[in-house]
Amino acid sequence: MTPAAAATPTDPKPSSLSCLVVEDHTMFLQLLVGMLRTVPGIQVRSTATTVAEAVAALRAETYDLLVLDLKLPDGDGLDVLRAAAAANPAVECIVLSSAAAEFTCPQGLQGNLRALVDKTQAYEHLQGAIAAIVRARGIDVATGEGGDPLSLLRPRELEVFRLIGQGLKTSEIGERLGISRNTVETHRKGIAAKLGASGAELVRLATLHNQTSLPG
Repeated sequence: MTPAAAATPTDPKPSSLSCLVVEDHTMFLQLLVGMLRTVPGIQVRSTATTVAEAVAALRAETYDLLVLDLKLPDGDGLDVLRAAAAANPAVECIVLSSAAAEFTCPQGLQGNLRALVDKTQAYEHLQGAIAAIVRARGIDVATGEGGDPLSLLRPRELEVFRLIGQGLKTSEIGERLGISRNTVETHRKGIAAKLGASGAELVRLATLHNQTSLPG
């Protein structure tokens, strides 16, 4: 009797990519994390504001994705990428820079660099770059596309979302749009449910979406 052939094991697709965000401006860091938490397939595991903090995080855990500011108070952000690549040669990096046009990636790190995002266009371009990485890794996400979560919002919800990002209060949004306070609150709840963010996190996400000039 011929023994049954052993099943060939297959590597399961990852459910998410672990992400380290490195940015020295605290407010912008909070905005980035708030936005990244709405992106399917991404799990923000840690943040850092300096090279030293980032290297310490890399010693404690291996990451799949690095969102990295180049200008850090205690050194060059590329030193963080070198440490990340040494710990995980397959790590992918998205570099944030206010001088993107002047950036040249060192040859030894070009295999890890997936995108260079200008900070003045961070929201739109960062989401697109991360969605591409998620798709390339074959991660199954609830949206099926891994695209812009704002596409889930209805036109009126998007209007409310943008006004939240401008710092308007509920009553002010109602006056601007000609709707009641209760209607604005209903829209806010719908937005929060669709984006998986509420309260201060929703405000941070909306502010990032409206940001047109970010710190260097």
